[in-house]
Amino acid sequence: MIRVWLLESLSNGFDTPVRDANLQVYRMLLAAAVLIKIGATAFLGDWNRFRPGGFGRYVLERQRGVRWARFLAAVHKPLVVARGIAAVMLFFGVAPKIAALIAAVGFLHELSYEYRFNTIYISLSLLCLLPAGRLGDSLSLSDGSSSANTWSQFLIVLLTADMYWNSAYHKVRSSQFVSGLSLAQLAYVARQAKPLLPMWEYAHPPLGATRAAAAGGAGTRWRVLAVTVVVLEVLIPVGLLVPETRSAAIAAGVALHMAFLGILPLRLAPFTLATLAAYLVFVP
Repeated sequence: MIRVWLLESLSNGFDTPVRDANLQVYRMLLAAAVLIKIGATAFLGDWNRFRPGGFGRYVLERQRGVRWARFLAAVHKPLVVARGIAAVMLFFGVAPKIAALIAAVGFLHELSYEYRFNTIYISLSLLCLLPAGRLGDSLSLSDGSSSANTWSQFLIVLLTADMYWNSAYHKVRSSQFVSGLSLAQLAYVARQAKPLLPMWEYAHPPLGATRAAAAGGAGTRWRVLAVTVVVLEVLIPVGLLVPETRSAAIAAGVALHMAFLGILPLRLAPFTLATLAAYLVFVP
């Protein structure tokens, strides 16, 4: 019989004891992901994104209107700084709930001009820390188990499983992805664009996506790769919850995210760290 703590905690009002240290380590890793995201976006020009007369400001004005764009531009740099300070506070356990909330507000601002699912996931992960009873302070970890963090841990597991399953659902609905054509086109474009970019963006080796494949159709290898991605996204959350399959699910998840990371290492590094860190809280 499979024993899943997630279902037990749901049935007993989240009174199932979990190890307090799991969420405390997760808190530190999530804070590190926030810091990496701030650094990566700064490296990609985010700090001066909305300078007057710049393209970023022009796009924002077209999307949001001049008045709203002026407000977003005015609070942009202060919120980036506040988000960085909050991430450091969260890492060291200084007023961690306030720090998590400030960082989440900073990402909400970012979503107003750059809507990315990765940012939504990290933002919601930060908010999932708010109900926790023992987030810890400094870098020390608590001993023992309690139900103080069960609700927060439940939310993070639910959020991460939903992220995987929604991703798989959208991929299955896309005939272009299931056929392998999306991956072939992505590999082809990455190979062509890599030498033209001023900064390091792509990390994966040449994958054999020819111009004909990218333009017309994908071969069997790309179809198998696409289907494998979907299957893994469906199975990984289930495997993480079941003790007997947890090790295999962790190995598969790490391999999957390392492959994703090769597509856009700068942009996906924070999401990769935040997602892999969530594996800790699948364990009671």
